[in-house]
Amino acid sequence: MPRRTVFAIAATAVLLGLLPASAGIVDTPQCRTRLARASSLVDAIAARENSVRKGDTAGLCRLLRANLKDMQEARDGMAQCLTGHERGENVAQMDVSMGDIRHVLARNCR
Repeated sequence: MPRRTVFAIAATAVLLGLLPASAGIVDTPQCRTRLARASSLVDAIAARENSVRKGDTAGLCRLLRANLKDMQEARDGMAQCLTGHERGENVAQMDVSMGDIRHVLARNCR
């Protein structure tokens, strides 16, 4: 996996972990649930980071597909429930990370 992709995923996890509880959040029960789910998905992505052995292309492709699915769901929740600068920064970072993953999948996975 290209270092840029690994870094983008890790950076996303760090960014979400640093959001203060009061940061640009739509304060509804639905959004609290969506953002908790987004955080859980990002944690799952981070937990899978080192789960594929070097040279295991099929495993890497499975990992990237799972990460992309989870990132899309997390991004959608953030797009609906964050506001202002926090929304722009986090949603944009997720979009970049997903673009990187799609690029790797298109080049290396069938």
